[in-house]
Amino acid sequence: MQRHLPAGQSFERLWLDEAPDALIVLSPSGDVLLWNRMAEVTFGYAADEARGRPLLDLIVPADRIDEELAARRTATEGDVLLRAALRCHRDGRLLYVDLNLRAVRNGDQLSGLVMSCRDVTAFKVARDAMQVEQRYRDLLESVPDAIIIVNQGGRIVLANGQAERIFGWGRHEMVGASMEMLLPARYRSAHFGHRMRFHRAPQVRSMGAGLELYGLRRDGQEFPVEISLSPLDSEDGDLVMSAIRDITDRKQAETALQKMNAELRVANQAKDRFLATMSHELRTPLNAILGFTGILLMRLPGEINAEQENQLGIVKSSAEHLLLLINDLLDLAKIQAGMYRLSPELVDVGALVAEVQAQLAPLARAKQLGLTLQQPAEPVLRQADRRALRQIVINFANNAIKFTDRGSVRLGVGHADGQWWVEVCDDGIGISAEDQARLFSAFTQVGDPRRRPDGTGMGLHVCATLATLMGGRIRVKSEPGEGSCFSLLMEGS
Repeated sequence: MQRHLPAGQSFERLWLDEAPDALIVLSPSGDVLLWNRMAEVTFGYAADEARGRPLLDLIVPADRIDEELAARRTATEGDVLLRAALRCHRDGRLLYVDLNLRAVRNGDQLSGLVMSCRDVTAFKVARDAMQVEQRYRDLLESVPDAIIIVNQGGRIVLANGQAERIFGWGRHEMVGASMEMLLPARYRSAHFGHRMRFHRAPQVRSMGAGLELYGLRRDGQEFPVEISLSPLDSEDGDLVMSAIRDITDRKQAETALQKMNAELRVANQAKDRFLATMSHELRTPLNAILGFTGILLMRLPGEINAEQENQLGIVKSSAEHLLLLINDLLDLAKIQAGMYRLSPELVDVGALVAEVQAQLAPLARAKQLGLTLQQPAEPVLRQADRRALRQIVINFANNAIKFTDRGSVRLGVGHADGQWWVEVCDDGIGISAEDQARLFSAFTQVGDPRRRPDGTGMGLHVCATLATLMGGRIRVKSEPGEGSCFSLLMEGS
């Protein structure tokens, strides 16, 4: 069939437009002068868009600019042929092209450069796929993760059976396709940039490191994935192997756990707020019980017999113990709810410890224990929260008396080198190193269960928390059978 030239079109123009290769003519400075129809098809730019613009801005990836400029310099001396050179399509895709470059001269003057390009992406992918298939196929079929191997152009050259199962695409459908087809649309642009940076500086990235990603199944369903990356060398350039793991089940478990933890936090905060605001309501009836029991024991309403006195003593002792437990619970709840407020003031530390000594002296006498206090001759006046400091000293001393059967309990106050302290030492049963590691945990009691007195195991936990709030710390020295020494150490001269 004969073909006639359209009106106004020269044979040369027709030849350029019908040429099977992309033909581009560049000025000596690298601007596009001519851009034929196959160049439009290959690179996606219309001729009107390309003309007058630097070719570097149109089709040359940033990491290939040096290659392009070197080829132009060489072309001034003779023809240049680049096999499977990476170039960009307008939509961002990378293409492999066989590129021929020739200089055009007018005498000794360079008039421009003629470039012909042929898209060999499909051929390059097929060759990479064949090489990778021969080397890795059998090995990667036994891997439990989906394996995708991608060439520098971002084209898939191998996908194992697990990749087919996870993504829902057949192997023949994935090979040759862009890696981005396996990602949701919102990730594709950013992933393209990550992929380019990885090719410029490839290094192993372990599973779970880096960005949180989602895969896209053939049916459009998204699912969370973890990806590891490993560079691979091949005859025609670097490849990247991606191991992809579907973590849907784990994410669902994490989400359920986070929801449960959030519900527990809400419930715990509600509990803390309840306890912290119920201090008056809880303490008032107990104080009434203690008050009326004390009145009866003093026989103010009248005489009582021995049995009644014994029963009232049990009531009083039980109420005092219950009040102690409630105080520990309420203090802990206030601390956890952020409602415990310190009120620092100038405290005579020695006088405060002496008050504790006097308060607990009857308890020590009942067990025939000595209870002594050693302190400097001059007063130790320091800024501290009086209530918190008193509670710590009472807890130390009370525990020392409880766990000492013979000997003495010694209270001490001291200061030196910008630090002051209160310590309580005893001749009691001592504490093993293993138990010392658990001493300050909430609701924990250590030692022989048969020797543990009644309690919640919260006293030392509250003390440690109060010490931290005041800017101090607690130190323990103890050996089984050799007694114990608890110290509150505070900064401040």
